[in-house]
Amino acid sequence: MDRRFLAVVGVFDLLIAGGLAFLGALAHPLSFARVALFVAAGVLLVVSGLRESVALGSTTLGWHVVAGAGYVCFGLAILVNGLSSVLDARGDPLFGGLSALLLAPVMLFMGIDYLRGGVHFDLSTFE
Repeated sequence: MDRRFLAVVGVFDLLIAGGLAFLGALAHPLSFARVALFVAAGVLLVVSGLRESVALGSTTLGWHVVAGAGYVCFGLAILVNGLSSVLDARGDPLFGGLSALLLAPVMLFMGIDYLRGGVHFDLSTFE
């Protein structure tokens, strides 16, 4: 798999954030956090898909560290999304909570593994 696929996932995250903002989901602080986390995940994943490394002050972060941070932001956004759907009386708390419980741990696990350099996932397939 090509590493540029991460940029596609990032664009997908940015589209989700744009759709949520367009639908007026920024009225509540929890909703604002959800959109901000989707934007952060999207930007980080796009950068990791397009750049080999990123300079942060005197430190250089490899693409897998940036991708890991993006996946962690994505997992946190899913958790916040599930929490807001459980707390919102208008939504479906069962679907939102269940999707958060199933998908968020997977994204968080992937993000932490990418941050660690690919202990469980073979990151050389992205090279």
